[in-house]
Amino acid sequence: APAPLLHTSATAQRLLSGITALRKLWADRRDEASALAKSRQDILDCLPDPFFLLDRQRRVVSANAAACALFELDRTGAGLTGRDLAGVIRDPKVLEAADTALAQNRKTEAQFTVSALVEHNFGALIVPLSETALDGTALIVALHDQTERLKMDRMRADFVANASHELRTPLTSVLGFINTLRGPAKGDAEAREKFLDIMLKQGNRMTRLIDDLLSLSRIELREHTRPTEASELAGLLQTTTELLEHQINEQRTTLVVTLSPGLPPALGDADELSQVFLNLISNAVKYGGENGRVEVAAETSDIRPPTMPGKGLCIKISVRDFGEGIARELLPRLTERFYRVDSARSRLLGGTGLGLAIVKHIMNRHRGALAIDSEIGKGATFTVYLPIAAEQR
Repeated sequence: APAPLLHTSATAQRLLSGITALRKLWADRRDEASALAKSRQDILDCLPDPFFLLDRQRRVVSANAAACALFELDRTGAGLTGRDLAGVIRDPKVLEAADTALAQNRKTEAQFTVSALVEHNFGALIVPLSETALDGTALIVALHDQTERLKMDRMRADFVANASHELRTPLTSVLGFINTLRGPAKGDAEAREKFLDIMLKQGNRMTRLIDDLLSLSRIELREHTRPTEASELAGLLQTTTELLEHQINEQRTTLVVTLSPGLPPALGDADELSQVFLNLISNAVKYGGENGRVEVAAETSDIRPPTMPGKGLCIKISVRDFGEGIARELLPRLTERFYRVDSARSRLLGGTGLGLAIVKHIMNRHRGALAIDSEIGKGATFTVYLPIAAEQR
C-alpha cells in the first residue's frame, strides 16, 4: 500500500523553513570563517620571518611557513599547533619574555640561538593583543634572523681593532724615537741619521696602510656597481712592471711576462685592475726572495672557476713565484683583512695585510674571481679571472 501522505501544519512548515535557512546561514558563516582563516594563514606564510601566534597558556595557535621551515616541521604546521612554546624554542629568555608579555600586557624582546648545521642568532619580538582573538590568539611572536648583522658587527669591531693596532705600532715607534732624539741622543749625529731613517720607514708604512684602508673603503662602496669600460691588459701589465721596476731591480728578480696573441680587452676599470696586478706582482717579487723568478701569463680560458658568474670564454691572468710557498690549509684565509702567514716578515717587507683583501673585492666588483694555489717549498700562483669586454654587449 502507498505510504500515507504526511500533512504538516503551517507552524511546522515555517519551523522547518527556518531551520533550513539557519543551517544555510551557519554553513555560509563556517565557509566565511574558513576563508578568513586561510587568508590569514596565506598572509602569514608570505612573511619572510618566522611568525607564531600563541594563546594565553603559551600554546601555539598557528605558525607561518618560515617558522615551520626553521624548526624543520611540515609546512602545514602539523605537530606544532597546540604545543607549548617551550617545546619549540628551548630558551629560558624567550619563555620569560613571553610570560612577562602576558602578565604585564606589554611588548617584550629576547635574543636566542638556534643550533643546527650552521648556528643562527635570532631576535624575538613578543607582542600581546589588546583582546584575545576568537581562535584564542593572545600573543604574537615574530622572529628575526640577526646572524648576518651580528657577524658584520663583529667584523667591524675586529677591523677597527686591527686597524688601530696596525697604526699604533709604527706611531709608537716614531714617538719613541722623537723622545730619544730630544733627550739622550740630542747631540748624537750618527744616532739622529739612523733614527730618522727608521722614522721615515715607519711613516711610509702608516701612509701605505691609510692609503690601503681608503682604497678598500672606496672599492666596497662601489662593489655592487659593475664596470662597463673595456681595458687593454697588455698596456696595464706593462705600466705595472714599470712602476715596480725599482723593487724588481732591488730584489734582482727575473720577471717574465707572457701574453697570448690576440688577447681581447677585459671588461673592467683600468685603475682598479692596475691595482690588482700591482698587488699580485709586488707580493710575488717580495716573497719570491732575492734572485727569484716571477712569471706573469695572460690568456683566454674556456673554464671559469665556480665562483665566477656567467659562461663562456674569460681572461685568465696568473702570477707565479718560486719562493717558500704557503701551506694549503692557510690559503682560504689569505684574503682576510690584516691576515698574514708570517706577520713579522710581512711587516719587514712593507706589507699592510690588506693587499689581497683589496684584490678580492675588486674581483667581486668585476664579477671575476681570484684563485690561489700553493705548496710549501714550491712557490705560489695567484690567478685572476676577468670577463671579456664583449660580454657587456
